[in-house]
Amino acid sequence: MPGSERALTVVREWVSKADNDLKTAAHTLKLGEECPADTVCSHAQRCVEKYIKAMLVWKAIGLPKTHEIAELEALLPPRS
Repeated sequence: MPGSERALTVVREWVSKADNDLKTAAHTLKLGEECPADTVCSHAQRCVEKYIKAMLVWKAIGLPKTHEIAELEALLPPRS
């Protein structure tokens, strides 16, 4: 399984950044009716993107310069 020390460091960085986007989205939702939905959606999209990029690094798959979740998801290996 891929997982050199450098790759593991990069995976941890992506996951940490994704976790922060998730925390921000969750915290923003607590605003109730005052909640800016576009901000929550933006952080949620970034969160998913970063988790996928972490998986791509872990699987030693190159990272394209894109923010398109569908493009990133297509690079993931099939579930076994």
